[in-house]
Amino acid sequence: MIPEKTDLRRRGGCDPLLLAGLLIAAVILLILPQPVSADLTSSRDTYVSITCDLPGQIIEAGETAVFSLNVVNNGQENNKKLWYESFDTEKYDWEVRFKDGETEINKLSLPPNGSKTILLEVETSSDTPEGEYAVRVHIGDGWYWAYVTISETHKGEKGTFKLSVVDKDGEKIKGAKVTFVRDSDHATVDEVISSADGKVAADVEPGRYTLTIGRDGYKEVEKKDIRIKGGITTDAGTVMLEKALFAAEVTVNSPVLTTTADKKPRYDVTIRNIGKNDDTFRLTTEQIPAGWYVRFEQKAVAGTDISELFIKSGEEKALVVEAIPPYDVAVGDYFIPLIIDSSATSYTENLTAKIKGNYELKVYAEKYQYSVNKGDTLTFDIRLTNAGNAGSLTNMKTTIVAPDGWNAEITPGTIAGIPPGESADVSVRIVPPGNIVASEYKITVKVTSDQTEVKDDFRIQVKEQSLVAVFGIMLLALIAGAVYYMFRKYSRR
Repeated sequence: MIPEKTDLRRRGGCDPLLLAGLLIAAVILLILPQPVSADLTSSRDTYVSITCDLPGQIIEAGETAVFSLNVVNNGQENNKKLWYESFDTEKYDWEVRFKDGETEINKLSLPPNGSKTILLEVETSSDTPEGEYAVRVHIGDGWYWAYVTISETHKGEKGTFKLSVVDKDGEKIKGAKVTFVRDSDHATVDEVISSADGKVAADVEPGRYTLTIGRDGYKEVEKKDIRIKGGITTDAGTVMLEKALFAAEVTVNSPVLTTTADKKPRYDVTIRNIGKNDDTFRLTTEQIPAGWYVRFEQKAVAGTDISELFIKSGEEKALVVEAIPPYDVAVGDYFIPLIIDSSATSYTENLTAKIKGNYELKVYAEKYQYSVNKGDTLTFDIRLTNAGNAGSLTNMKTTIVAPDGWNAEITPGTIAGIPPGESADVSVRIVPPGNIVASEYKITVKVTSDQTEVKDDFRIQVKEQSLVAVFGIMLLALIAGAVYYMFRKYSRR
């Protein structure tokens, strides 16, 4: 009888695939460094021995742990290679360095029985999770375990960046622009301007950056390999900028002015020569709106037209740029590019004139002096015209002010609105008292709207009634005749 084939899996044997997996895992465990028990933290029976007073340190994520390693050479003198191994440093993008003071090293030479203390710097990343991590240090044939415990992670946080900008004389530079360019994709992620004390402070996403620091009138400086860590302040120290030979700083007090069509926008401009050399600055404009005219005037000498300014190094001069619109300018925004040319650079300042509509109400009558007899009625028309271009005059009310005792009224007293360029008529009716003294009197017509108001005066000449005058003359003639008769009659006696 032929015996049955043996089934190892069925009879409790090992699966060949399982065995292969176990062997691979064992090899990986042997290759990768693993923390060992306390009595095996350093090498034994080697020519190089390594000790450390503080083999374990607690820091926050993003900080740097510094270990002081005492190295003793128990063998022959030769160069000892310095290296390390750690799965954690690769996983979380840590940086590990060996240093002798401020010098970074990768080899160490000691005489027989000689010793030296070197530094091991373990710079962690800000997104490292909390926990304990190990680094195995190798110097020659000796090795040592160093441990870093992360007490607090800063994953997802921004980092704080600081920098100071000065010139070669140590003077603080205001207005220097710092541009952050991320090394991984060369993208510009932020731009920051230095304050009056030359300081730059910004919150930046973690990463490695190249910085460009510059300002008008200075040569640009570049700083590479700047690492920003979340929750950590990175101080890049002080950057010195050197002045350019020819440069200017142009300041416009108000680059955008709003005015009506009958006004001329005037812009106050200051040019400061911040270059090393004296320079002449030429003033021009380009592509100004049709019909506009631009003139330049030095503020210290008002009324004079100029086309250029000579300014010594370190000095400044003020000027006025006057933009003159055409007579029929329409409501809208007008852009006026101001060009200032130095010996090396051209500077452009974009000026804007916002022309707004104006509300203008005109009151017109056929004449401004009328005559009327006592007790009679006087009527005349007044024309109200919207002479502006900003829009309709709305809710217009017309009132009249006359001397006491007069009867005065205007019809209609209210007008809903008058569009630009159009007019409306109102009728004025006045009756002076019958017993008033004949003379000249003033009445005032006032027109108000939601947008503006205006008033005008009219003179009214009040006369005696014509019949009364005739009776008066007849009475005077009768009295004169009676006096004459009496004189003739009684003068004979």
